[in-house]
Amino acid sequence: MTELLATAAVLVMALGLLVDLARHVRIQSARSLTQALLYRLDAAMAAYCASNAGAAPQVVPMMPPDPRDTGDETALQRQARVNNRQFMDALLARPGGAALVSDLPLSIFDPQTQNLRDAWGAPIIFMAHTDAAVGMAPQGSWFFFSAGPDRKYLTRADNLYSYEAVPAGP
Repeated sequence: MTELLATAAVLVMALGLLVDLARHVRIQSARSLTQALLYRLDAAMAAYCASNAGAAPQVVPMMPPDPRDTGDETALQRQARVNNRQFMDALLARPGGAALVSDLPLSIFDPQTQNLRDAWGAPIIFMAHTDAAVGMAPQGSWFFFSAGPDRKYLTRADNLYSYEAVPAGP
């Protein structure tokens, strides 16, 4: 009987470790997918700006105009959806713009609504200029960012940015 209980305890611990490992792999996979998408968007926006005399598309800014709404995640989510749709309209209108999203799964890009989401389901944001509350890109340039695993834009600890260095391989 003791051997059976010891075996069951070992199996429970092994299963617990496997579940934790699977969760870690899923998070890292989502992070890699989102980061690759941000780099792809960065390259597409660079091409857009090059063909438009260096001008980025005009989009609704991420931060609400009323400073009192800064901490309101619902207002930020609403702004994020509008921002996302506007920069996607601009990128998709370019010649060859459809190639940008042609290989993306439906969970990332919905062709009917033209919404582009990160691996956690939150809209990706285009910042036409830097904003201290969100992030500061090198040389004061435009950038893209994802809300990260918690889907909250103002928790910068887990946000992903298009200007971040490519992580080194294993």
